[in-house]
Amino acid sequence: MPSAAEPAVKDPDYVDSLERGLSVLRAFSMREGAFSVADLAAVVGITRTAARRFALTLEHLGYTFQSAAGYALAPGVLAIGDAYLRSNPLPDAAHPQLEEIVRAVGETASLTVLHKRRVYYTARVAADRIITANITLGTSVPAYSTATGRVLLGGLDPDELEEYLSTIEPASGFDPDYVRARIVEAREQGWAAADQEMTTGIRSVAVPLHDPEQRIIAALNISAHATRVSTSMLETDFVPLLQAAGQRTATTLWPGPGPAPRRPAAASAYAVRPIARPTDAIQSVERGLCILTAFDETHPAMNLAQISERCRLPRSAARRFVRTLASLGYLAPQGRSFVPTPQILELGYSLLPRLSLADVAKPRLEVLARKLGASVSIGVLEGLDLRYVARVSAPSPLTVNIRAGSRVPAHRTAMGQVLLSLLPPEALQDGASSTAADSAGEGLTELGDTLEAVREQGWSYVDQLLEVGIRAVAVPLRNRRGEVVAALSASLHEASTSGNDMVSTFLPALRTAADEFVMDLRDGLNL
Repeated sequence: MPSAAEPAVKDPDYVDSLERGLSVLRAFSMREGAFSVADLAAVVGITRTAARRFALTLEHLGYTFQSAAGYALAPGVLAIGDAYLRSNPLPDAAHPQLEEIVRAVGETASLTVLHKRRVYYTARVAADRIITANITLGTSVPAYSTATGRVLLGGLDPDELEEYLSTIEPASGFDPDYVRARIVEAREQGWAAADQEMTTGIRSVAVPLHDPEQRIIAALNISAHATRVSTSMLETDFVPLLQAAGQRTATTLWPGPGPAPRRPAAASAYAVRPIARPTDAIQSVERGLCILTAFDETHPAMNLAQISERCRLPRSAARRFVRTLASLGYLAPQGRSFVPTPQILELGYSLLPRLSLADVAKPRLEVLARKLGASVSIGVLEGLDLRYVARVSAPSPLTVNIRAGSRVPAHRTAMGQVLLSLLPPEALQDGASSTAADSAGEGLTELGDTLEAVREQGWSYVDQLLEVGIRAVAVPLRNRRGEVVAALSASLHEASTSGNDMVSTFLPALRTAADEFVMDLRDGLNL
């Protein structure tokens, strides 16, 4: 694996151990399997002793875990990339527009930004297709090879562009004159297309997103398999959709006079501390990663004094770590402050496609189950059924035979009622009509008043509706944009706790847990 780029002239305050620690984390991010200490040392180019210390430090921080196979990434590592997504309003502003595009054309839509002449995918909504480009949130590709990259490169001044083209290593199929012509073309016409240039079989088209000073800050694109979309469709059908989506995104970010809409602050992502701090943990790695994860909605940019206070570091130490992180490309100056760059998505966000909500939720559910002495579950709607995606039970003499993957009629559960209450009325009517012959249909037709009450109060309580003896209370789970994507419930045998006690005791705990789940419900997570 190539090591992190060396600064042209190393600052005397440069923290070498932080650079090596980030190289270790990048090594984990580029490999699906586990590393032995010996393998890790060989890949990164450090001693086994150093590799072991770095791995132990990352395990202590909750970013890796150790098994018989070695060390591998843990879900807690996603908190690093979350810092970029939380501190930058652009991905959240664009996401609803990407969803609208996918609904309209049935093809995958993305938001990309340019950093160090590479294109980073910072928001993406995948169409429900069997064949699609293997690109996930945080993926980066050479800018010259894509339609979206050519749009973004069009924002460089001529000298910057020529410098960029001259520094690209010669590669098969790379023609600087061709790329230059395509960039100029994209700048003049306001969009760019690529026909199977980066990936055989994939066509794409992109348009720029401008800030109020008309600088190109990002690009919106649609990609589709060549068998479904002709090159003419890219221009005639997709470009207008992308341009309209770009205008709506810009309006969300810069609505006009007055301050932009305030983004709700999300709870910090869950980071497990599975072990006591090792005596030989590497402090510089802990401090550097503390700085990267300190950015969020309320701290999108920070100066040295703010970073020093937030991470409880001496000002001189904060300066050294910030300069190192900026030199490596993880932070960028913005006036007298610094902001995280999309490059930090490389530090573990590659794990996201391999995780399910159950993987990420398990630590929180275990804590909640112990606290309440109950069974706690997460569920999602599938048609008119509720599918359990995660479940943890506290020790009990009684066993409820429901496990992850189980499906039950949604209207008979607290979680199902919460989710059904948020559906459009026509969806419920259509569902009831299509299933009127069975118990699910009958239940829905008689549930109107109940669902209206659940919708107004924001939670549901059911008493022995799914099974005699089982009581449950549930609340919705929302992502950081406020969208409900699942529900969370706690259930007990009716003899254990009264209904009033469940509402008065369990409901506040569930609401607190739901707030903590906000950052766990990431785009791209398998439900």
